[in-house]
Amino acid sequence: MSSDEGRAPSLPEAPRRVSRRRTAGRPPTLSVGAIVTAAIEVIDHAGVSGLSMRRVADQLGTGVASLYAHVSGKDELLELVYDELMGQVPLEEPDPARWREQVRRMMCDLKDILASHADAALAGLGRIPTSPQTLAAAEALVATLRAGGLTDRVIALGFDQLILYVSACAFEDSLYTKDKADEAELMRYFKEVHSFFRALPPDRFPVLTSLAPVMFDNGGEERFNFGLNILIAGMEAASAAERSASAQ
Repeated sequence: MSSDEGRAPSLPEAPRRVSRRRTAGRPPTLSVGAIVTAAIEVIDHAGVSGLSMRRVADQLGTGVASLYAHVSGKDELLELVYDELMGQVPLEEPDPARWREQVRRMMCDLKDILASHADAALAGLGRIPTSPQTLAAAEALVATLRAGGLTDRVIALGFDQLILYVSACAFEDSLYTKDKADEAELMRYFKEVHSFFRALPPDRFPVLTSLAPVMFDNGGEERFNFGLNILIAGMEAASAAERSASAQ
């Protein structure tokens, strides 16, 4: 067997980023992995808006210039952070008999991972997957959707909506969990919100007041699962409609 046999095909070169900055030489004490780990720690404390090459360098105890030997800037660093977090999502071999469960599990795991790191979900918004672990997760998701018998058009459009939904929910979760010391204050706020909707004048807001008793009965997980199930069911319905139209 030649040395090339059995080797996984390499990925094509990723699109060039805007304003790529390079310096010659790589400090032996640094690595991309160490920089990404430090960036995640910065995000945990300061959020995505607080991430900077200077703060990452301070976290590592090195100079900013040494980081640029590995990473072109904040934009690439955010891409690497998102890739690292996506790589933590467990991936399964697609199973046609369990594809809905597999999609739900994948999306729930991704939400929990993103939400556990402040507003790291923002790092993935507006990004087309081109990095290795993000591509692997995307491939696993679309392969699972295809195992469910969805049409190619629905898969191509739908998987992007799934990621956007999960990212938005993870970001919202992070807003309420980043300061666990204020949990009592948070509970007070939600209780007052509930009371506020119950107290709305029913002659001006008849539907909202009628929904008030059930609007706050379900927690975050129930709400997330409801939306996820709606998306999956909608993709199935759209696929069925496409097949019906093409058969006519």
